[in-house]
Amino acid sequence: MDAFRMLEEFPEQFKEHECPTLDPQSYKGVVFSGMGGSGIVGDFMELLLKTDRPILSLRGYELPAFVEEGWLVVCTSYSGNTEETISVLQGALQRGASAVCVSSGGRLKEVAQGKGLLHLPLPEGYPPRYALGFMLSALMSLFGMGERVKRLRAHLEESKKAVKEKARELASAMFSYLPVVYGTPLTEPVAFRWKTQINENSKTLCYNAVLPEMHHNEVVGLDNPQIRSLCSFALLYDPQDHPRVVKRVEITERIFKELGVVLRVLKGEGETLEERLLYLTYLGDWVSLFLAQDYRQDPLPVRVIDFIKKSLV
Repeated sequence: MDAFRMLEEFPEQFKEHECPTLDPQSYKGVVFSGMGGSGIVGDFMELLLKTDRPILSLRGYELPAFVEEGWLVVCTSYSGNTEETISVLQGALQRGASAVCVSSGGRLKEVAQGKGLLHLPLPEGYPPRYALGFMLSALMSLFGMGERVKRLRAHLEESKKAVKEKARELASAMFSYLPVVYGTPLTEPVAFRWKTQINENSKTLCYNAVLPEMHHNEVVGLDNPQIRSLCSFALLYDPQDHPRVVKRVEITERIFKELGVVLRVLKGEGETLEERLLYLTYLGDWVSLFLAQDYRQDPLPVRVIDFIKKSLV
């Protein structure tokens, strides 16, 4: 399927998933396990799930030692064959934790069927990073946020034209530079998504830093004019970020202005946090495709990743 077509249809991925509803309060805590394009859904759920139970978005092979019986482990792998996620699922079952699997098929589906676990199916035929809406809708529905999923669909559809126009402008500004995408505690998953989408779709490097941590190290690196002149900077934030973080955004703007360096400060449009975050996510996805177009790159193949997977066999 064509990358531009998949992104045009991205809002349509947000549909309420028919599945049982789980209450996070029924568990000691919840772990969301996933990698790459499937891992970011856990980052979003960590922000959106309102509970006094610990919530963890996990990338890697092993569960933390404190995850045991009474915990819920939600394993998301679009293909169903991500080895790190399968390893986490096996660890959860060995410890007696509850588990839910989300995939389009693969080993996760097989294990879920064999062990009698809840499995949430995803549509087949998409690169994982282009199926974010399907995966996030499934997890939001799983935790009783179905109505919010419907509103996300409508909001993204209404915002599409403005998002594409802004993305074209940002891609032009980033072309031939190293993109640097800063985030805040509420936009960190989105800033990371911008990085990974630019990496995979645009076939170019990109890196991140996050407030307030970057005020303790990153900003000093801006003193080097030879290096900063090679970069194109953007900062994503949300009005609901901690007031001191919002003040740090303003300070960061002032630092860049005094250096004579352009910093594009962006916030999402929408009434709710998830609307604003998905607005920024959609914006970044379009930036990555327009950059791919400018660099004359096919956004779909990920040859190095395919080589690594084959080398691990």
